[in-house]
Amino acid sequence: MTFQNTLSFAQQLDAEDQLAVYRDQFHFPKVNGKDVIYFTGNSLGLQPKRTSAFVEEIMKDWRELAVEGHFLADKPWWDYHERLAEPLAKVVGAKASEISVMNTLTVNLH
Repeated sequence: MTFQNTLSFAQQLDAEDQLAVYRDQFHFPKVNGKDVIYFTGNSLGLQPKRTSAFVEEIMKDWRELAVEGHFLADKPWWDYHERLAEPLAKVVGAKASEISVMNTLTVNLH
């Protein structure tokens, strides 16, 4: 495929984009009522629409269980570092034993 600097070529690429089906799963910021084109995906990408429900689930556990959420929550907190190692290993092409889950994106990537 040879790049062409034309609207029709851009539309063709959009039509062939296999990831386009995921677009509706994210919130897009708006400017003057229109979705923006968002290129800042290196650290704080677009928020998935499911995020609020996941965060509320953890907040509810914290509210109702306090420190016991580490052990009694539906998704206990104490072993996140173990449960997340395998999926994160796939993201970075590492072995799960080479992964250490920490508290920020920057720390996790280093």
